[in-house]
Amino acid sequence: MERFEFQLAMLQKGAEELEKKIANFSTILQQVKTAAITIWVALIGWVVASKIDALAPLGYVIIFGFWFLEATYWRVQFYYMQRASAVAEFLNDERALNESFNTRSIPEGLVHPLGSLKTLKRLSLWRAMCAPSIYIFYTFLLAVNSVVWLISLKTAH
Repeated sequence: MERFEFQLAMLQKGAEELEKKIANFSTILQQVKTAAITIWVALIGWVVASKIDALAPLGYVIIFGFWFLEATYWRVQFYYMQRASAVAEFLNDERALNESFNTRSIPEGLVHPLGSLKTLKRLSLWRAMCAPSIYIFYTFLLAVNSVVWLISLKTAH
C-alpha cells in the first residue's frame, strides 16, 4: 500500500473515530445531567419531607459539582468537534483537496491517530461552564434551589 493511500484510509478511520467520540461524549453529558437532576431532586425531596431547612444549601454543592463535571466533559467534546470541523473543512475545500491529490499528501494533523492540530485552541473551563447548553440548565437549578430554600426558611418559622 502506498503512503498516500494509507493516509486516506487513516483519514477515513479518523473521521469515523471522531464521530464515535462525539456521540459517546453526548451520551456521557446526558448521563451527567440525568445524575445531577436525580441527586438534586432527591435532596430537595429530603429537605421538604424532613423540614430541615439547613440541608437546602447542599443543593448548591450538588449543582456546582455537576456543573463543573459537565463543563469538563463538554470541553473535551468541543475539542473533538473542532477536530471534526477541521477534517470537514479540508474535505470541502476543493483547492486543498486537489492539491492533496496532486502532491499525494494529506496535511499534517488530519490523519488518524489525530495528533493535536496546532491551530486548535483549548477552551477554558470558565468558557465551557458558560456554554448555553450547560449554563441555562444549571442556572435554572440554582434559581429553583434558591426558591426552595427561601420557602423552607419561611415555613420553618
